[in-house]
Amino acid sequence: MRKFTSDEIMITCMSREIRNGDIAIQGLTTPMAIISYYLAKATHAPQTTIMQLAGNILTYEKAPPQISLLFNEFEAMRRAVHIGTQTEVYEVIFKRLESIVEFFRPAQIDMFGNTNNSLIGSDISKLRLPGGFGIADVAALYPKTLYYCPRHEKRVFVENVDHIGGLGFRENGESHQRREIHIISELGVFEIEHESRRMKLSTIHPGIKIENIKENTGFEILTPEKNQQTSPPTELELHLIREKIDPLNIRRLEYLSGKTREDALLNILDKELSLTI
Repeated sequence: MRKFTSDEIMITCMSREIRNGDIAIQGLTTPMAIISYYLAKATHAPQTTIMQLAGNILTYEKAPPQISLLFNEFEAMRRAVHIGTQTEVYEVIFKRLESIVEFFRPAQIDMFGNTNNSLIGSDISKLRLPGGFGIADVAALYPKTLYYCPRHEKRVFVENVDHIGGLGFRENGESHQRREIHIISELGVFEIEHESRRMKLSTIHPGIKIENIKENTGFEILTPEKNQQTSPPTELELHLIREKIDPLNIRRLEYLSGKTREDALLNILDKELSLTI
């Protein structure tokens, strides 16, 4: 078995959430999500339709395209089977709720599956985030809400989010409907258990110990009697990710911050520009 990185096993886990015939929606600045959609379409879900909210573009590729920082929207428009309006997007969502797949990346997520992308703490001048965009709406609408967290840290997995943007469940365990909430992180795959309405470990990634999860989580995660290991990426999945879909390694930007991220971003842009000259 070839070695793989945490981003690669996360992307393969994300792709496995997609069923053949689903409509997979990419929000903004979520490269790991779009890579997982293209991976699913190139493997087990060839009839998946992909919608990019930047431009309201629907694509239906036969072969997975290479993702880009400079030309992503332009290339998507060139391949589009339909370019619509925001009104049409919501019409598709409401008509096809059971077939919609969309991954969100929360700044905070708590034990009940509530998420926050708005503000850390109560001081707006300290750390204000981009906001939840459509998460507040669709987290309550989708039968299955999907989150991914490249950094599994206590500041991300918190006991209670500072502000609820994406609705999970109440502390008393009550809910107005039966929903699924799945979370994929660099350490494992989790779900909100229906009975307790609390986060529970589904599978643990190869090479990760349960202690690693406990040490990096701000609350007690429920665990099964016997931990199941996540299936690693296959040779084909790794080839598609590395050679076909993301040879520029754009996915790694989701793990970086500060000067390290800036340097990596400039390096990717230089590579892309050199390919166009």
